[in-house]
Amino acid sequence: MYQEKVEPQGWLTFAQNSDTVNYVNQAYLLALSIKLTCSINKFAVVVDDASAETLTDKQRGVFDYIKVVPKSSNPYALECQALDLTPFKETFKVESDVLIPRNLDHWWHGCRNQDVVLTGIVRDYQGRPSNTRAYRKFFDVNRLDDIYNGFMYFRLSRPSAEFFKLSKRIVKNYNNLGTSVLAGNVYSVPDTDVIFSIASTISKFGNSNIGFTTKIGYPTFTHMKGAVNGWHPNMDWRDAVPWTLTKDMDLILGGFAQHYPFHYYQKDFCTEDLIERYERRLGL
Repeated sequence: MYQEKVEPQGWLTFAQNSDTVNYVNQAYLLALSIKLTCSINKFAVVVDDASAETLTDKQRGVFDYIKVVPKSSNPYALECQALDLTPFKETFKVESDVLIPRNLDHWWHGCRNQDVVLTGIVRDYQGRPSNTRAYRKFFDVNRLDDIYNGFMYFRLSRPSAEFFKLSKRIVKNYNNLGTSVLAGNVYSVPDTDVIFSIASTISKFGNSNIGFTTKIGYPTFTHMKGAVNGWHPNMDWRDAVPWTLTKDMDLILGGFAQHYPFHYYQKDFCTEDLIERYERRLGL
């Protein structure tokens, strides 16, 4: 499944449609936002056979690389193959339900000081770092690295290969970890935050060149889960704050322009109307 690295830098996401969510459309909206804001904007998407069949001509024209893999019963585990699947020597891997509202070309320079850099700080819609522990009790009790998989960087290197190899082993052995090692386990199937957090925590003991949010403040992203923004943990952010996308394609929430990757979390935020606005701006 290993893909040759044919480009120096680029963006990667995974989009395996479910019965209720069109992740391909989210990946497409993500790609459109990157094409609009960033000059380093090559984009790769990993899909399964059924999801590939839904691709439109416009989507195929925007996606620079489309990697089709067998459908996985655990899409989180599939992301552990990111290094194998990316066509890039340096990769920003982003969850599909994200928008990129500003140019992030400068992030490549800061991130490449390490082989793998994970997000360790998320922000509210006002740009403030969040200190909520509402969703992190499992991480705290097990003293795991407090990382978020919404945005990460990795490059083609031996330490990166070891990190993803370890992540695959964690997935394979999670039942044993969950019953005999980890306290308060609430995950029958660990999500990617959990998988990569365990891998990051273990990697530190080997003095590996793995890190999370650097001293210069990135990678990071705006997380629209309720408690991150000071609301009820299950609250839909659209019920709490007004938003608009201006004619200049500035995303504004409650009077605050969004500067960081915007993890909108609520999947139905990705609408045909929003997609069409980005298409028109790009002349598609």
